[in-house]
Amino acid sequence: MDYKIFENLLKINKTTVYRVSKETGIAASTLSDWKNGRSTPKTEKLRLIADYFGVSLEYMIGKDSKNDNSSELSGSTRVAIIGEIRAGSPIITNESVLGYEYADVRESDEYFYLKVQGDSMKNIGMVDGSLVLFHKQQYAQDGEVVACLVGGDSATVKRFRRSKKNVYLLPENEEYEPIKLSTDDFETGEARILGVAVEIKIKL
Repeated sequence: MDYKIFENLLKINKTTVYRVSKETGIAASTLSDWKNGRSTPKTEKLRLIADYFGVSLEYMIGKDSKNDNSSELSGSTRVAIIGEIRAGSPIITNESVLGYEYADVRESDEYFYLKVQGDSMKNIGMVDGSLVLFHKQQYAQDGEVVACLVGGDSATVKRFRRSKKNVYLLPENEEYEPIKLSTDDFETGEARILGVAVEIKIKL
């Protein structure tokens, strides 16, 4: 059995041996012995590791070609995390890829993840550090949660409301004020919807 499979899963999931040990109950020394070739985890422990990462036992022992690095979870696609975004006051968007996360979508190019900072959307569970999955689109229905560029180069996550020629980006936290825009802002490029939120993931 190849310890590199385990190392690759650690890398893909951006986790550590310590965290896996803590959350599965497998002693860190057992994993260390595995790494150094002194022993191999028993089947029940390998199953715990497989369940933790959401892969098959066969994949852990190198016999499952279908569960390879390009699709860690059955029916899931790796989607890019393209930057951090503040759920509060807008901040400059960083377009560089921070990493990847898996989502139950078919076309990864049609989606992106953003990492939320701040607590202006906390009432819907979008807390600081959340990963939010967005469908790429430049329009939104009234009441949808959007990632929106404001001022041409900064972005925020808010609930979209439209009233005649006014557009309101509403927080889900009474401590924050709505951002008021106009439909003209979207026509001139001063404001632009990047995508509509479809899922929130919270890393513990």
